Amino acid sequence: MTAATDTALAGSTAPGQPARALTGGLFIDMVGIRARYECLLCRTTEGPVFGEADVIAFNATIRTDHHARCIPQEPRS
Repeated sequence: MTAATDTALAGSTAPGQPARALTGGLFIDMVGIRARYECLLCRTTEGPVFGEADVIAFNATIRTDHHARCIPQEPRS
């Protein structure tokens, strides 16, 4: 195995399966009832959205909606 494979397997939830890369974060504030999504690939932030109905709708669709328009950037040095 290579070092990259060892690292991937170490973070895996299932033995022998590669780990998934962390590509973004969905932040939900249940007290202030707001949400935002930060993409680590294209370095953009979507939201914040406010209010219970808007947060529920945002949470249900943001990953697929953002992925459709995401243009990954080169890693920073």
